[in-house]
Amino acid sequence: MGQANLIVREETVLTQFDQLRSAAEQGLTVSVLTLIAGQQEQIGQMLLLYPDGRTEGCLADAALTQTVLETCRNTSWNGPVVLEFQGGYRIFWDRLKSKMNAVILGGGHISLFLAQLLSMIDFEITVVDDRPEFANTARFPMAGQVICAPFTSSFEQIKIDEQTAVFIVTRGHRYDLECLKATIGTTPFYWGMIGSRRRIRSILDLLTEEGTEPALFNRLKAPIGLDIGSQTPAEIAVSVVAEVLSVLRGASCMPLSTLPGKRVQSSGEVKE
Repeated sequence: MGQANLIVREETVLTQFDQLRSAAEQGLTVSVLTLIAGQQEQIGQMLLLYPDGRTEGCLADAALTQTVLETCRNTSWNGPVVLEFQGGYRIFWDRLKSKMNAVILGGGHISLFLAQLLSMIDFEITVVDDRPEFANTARFPMAGQVICAPFTSSFEQIKIDEQTAVFIVTRGHRYDLECLKATIGTTPFYWGMIGSRRRIRSILDLLTEEGTEPALFNRLKAPIGLDIGSQTPAEIAVSVVAEVLSVLRGASCMPLSTLPGKRVQSSGEVKE
């Protein structure tokens, strides 16, 4: 490889690292695709794929780049993986991931345990409540943002995107309705609301009567959480966080002991 090509390649790599740094600062999740097998002079080439579909860089040639992009757009990413393509090309697919965000609407007992558990798995926490005794940093020291304001006006200060989980856990029907209306048009990866089935049904029926398309509620998790027999606020929070992780990871929620593969017995013995 000539000196001029080396300089161009180095400049390209530096530019891409600058772009990755900028993406991290903006809280974006970017797919990083690196050529690890192919023609010698092409190894190390990187392609960046942004959430909005933008790309930066190229892998070997336009045909391979397009094939790789189509594969990534049609495949769920569950962790770093090596993709193999015709021609002996191998692509390492990783992601630069920003922290996931949790917006907890309501500052009651369940919200407190939710915030504690979510912070333990590295979520950035935002808590909203209109009562000063519930919306304060002394109560929620793990939260990066605590908003004490009416729910209807608090959304001007909140960012909700595909990296966000939204939890509607307010103290009453009126506030659930306000929060549901405000979040219908957003795109969180998880959108859940606490409450009895009767209470939830009445809220959804009311919104439908007001003209909201019922199909918009298909992605709403309500009642919130998995059925693990939860009774206390802490147990309910565990069931909710378990559901969040199952959505995030595409998990089956089945007991590991019933799934095929290796199991560890109480004796420590590993069995198939």
